[in-house]
Amino acid sequence: MVDIFDMQTPDYDDVRDETAFAAEQITMERADQHFAVMDSDRLLARCSVWWRDTANVDGNSTGAIGHYAATDVESGKAVLDHACRELQNRGCALAIGPLDGNTWRRYRLVTERGDAKPFFLEPDNPDDWPDHFRDSGFHTLANYVSEINPRIAVRQPELGSLRQKFANLGVVIAPIDGADFARDMDGIYDVICESFMNAFLYTTLDQESFQQMYAPLLQQVDPRLLLVARHAGRVVGFVFAPPDYLQQSYHGRIDTIVIKTVAILPDNRYRGLGRLLIVDMLANALEMQYTTAVSALMQTDNRSQEISSACAGPMRRYELFARSLQS
Repeated sequence: MVDIFDMQTPDYDDVRDETAFAAEQITMERADQHFAVMDSDRLLARCSVWWRDTANVDGNSTGAIGHYAATDVESGKAVLDHACRELQNRGCALAIGPLDGNTWRRYRLVTERGDAKPFFLEPDNPDDWPDHFRDSGFHTLANYVSEINPRIAVRQPELGSLRQKFANLGVVIAPIDGADFARDMDGIYDVICESFMNAFLYTTLDQESFQQMYAPLLQQVDPRLLLVARHAGRVVGFVFAPPDYLQQSYHGRIDTIVIKTVAILPDNRYRGLGRLLIVDMLANALEMQYTTAVSALMQTDNRSQEISSACAGPMRRYELFARSLQS
């Protein structure tokens, strides 16, 4: 008999889970509730929901549906419908998913896969999951794209007079300071908070949580691929482009970097600094024998994609879905 249960992390000890869920995420990522569609002790579908501290969309309170997985479309629809009813009961006007609470964590689904292999830090999913959401009354809320530049030696953003402009201003670009990593991390946190404050679905993240989430990853990467721009001693921008570590498992080598984040303080003096950071980082990547760059997970038609599209082509597309909960 198939039932839907309200689950906690310890409940997974007795579950046959083909989706390989790391159940501690329920607690670690502060889900408000977690549901599972069960057939006896076998898990058929699951998701978590969040209704506290979520983003507003056009003045509407939202609930997030994340930690999603389903073994078949009917089980997926059942858990999504159940989650939407719970969010509606909690006063949410819009359900958004898949979104693990906020955009600091995993969100979006691959909807146009293409031929390229998954890359490091990219979300992945079975090809039928987008239809689980569509068949449950969800529509596309936002579109995203990853683009690939297979020849970074010859395809790079145009700089014009930008290098001279920032030299005159006194902006200095250098690898993150390993001797004072904590200070640079504080500066990076400030830049992210200010530059993404008005971004779609942005919610605040306290500095301690940011450090816990990102410091281990940033420390793993060669500093030449994590460049920081400083002006008068303050971090005003950065670019982060880790190697595509997943390549090692299917190519036996790594020749690609993943341009994950470019962020600049929202100050007109720094307009164009993102281009300069990318060009300097690409020069370092070439010295390190990388040949290819993926511009990862950009919302379509934003500034990052404009820069990327000048020297890269489409690789993969993604969507984020929403369902109205208003009667």
